[in-house]
Amino acid sequence: MSETDDTGEIDMTIDTEVIDLDGDGVADAVVETTTTVIDLDGDGVADVVQETTTTAIDVDGDGEVDIIDETTITAVDVDGDGEFSEDEIEVEETTAVREDLLDEG
Repeated sequence: MSETDDTGEIDMTIDTEVIDLDGDGVADAVVETTTTVIDLDGDGVADVVQETTTTAIDVDGDGEVDIIDETTITAVDVDGDGEFSEDEIEVEETTAVREDLLDEG
């Protein structure tokens, strides 16, 4: 068996959705989802799956992003059983809000 027979694969997909809520032709929200699937050992079964969704929202309609939310879900098959158990999945979320919007509350 040559070294290339056991090489892994990475598959990445990026989907972007632009949303114009008020119909003025200017994006009010943009949602980008990046999905990465990694087969480390080349057996055809995903060892790592990561999905990151980033949402940028223009709340006041001025054309500038006011809120950015990013959620990343990562699953790693640590024990190599071909399945992702609950303890092999991690979720991280970060939200950034324009400071002057927080002061108005």
